[in-house]
Amino acid sequence: MFETAGYTSVWLLAFIGAGLVFIPAAALAAVCVAVTAGDLNPLVVGVVAGSAEALGELTGYAAGRGGKEMFKSNRFYLRFKAFFSRYAALTLLFGSIIPNPLFDVMGFAAGSILYPVRRFLLIVFVGKAIKFTWIALGCYWGVSLI
Repeated sequence: MFETAGYTSVWLLAFIGAGLVFIPAAALAAVCVAVTAGDLNPLVVGVVAGSAEALGELTGYAAGRGGKEMFKSNRFYLRFKAFFSRYAALTLLFGSIIPNPLFDVMGFAAGSILYPVRRFLLIVFVGKAIKFTWIALGCYWGVSLI
């Protein structure tokens, strides 16, 4: 019973953390607590948190899709769009693997260039699952060593 509630809690906190702009700390804390105090499987926790954050990042993607008209005349945005259009998959993958609060900007950029939503979700899920798996394993092994 605790394992089910633990995985559900991790998913909810990761989803909410990704949906709110610039507040990723809730998901990171939930992952560490789940694998140390909750005694959950770090690999499963990484995949669960990764799926939740990938879905939560759709808020930034949707904002970019709807707000692209605001930035059409901005010179910086036009340069960024040209770069991002060329390297979107790599940028999204590496941006989602690295814990950084600026990923919302990448989601916005992906939406603004009309990057396919399925591809966006797949790439972001893989990156977020990798990120949370290594964070979960780090917390698990760190507490085990202590």
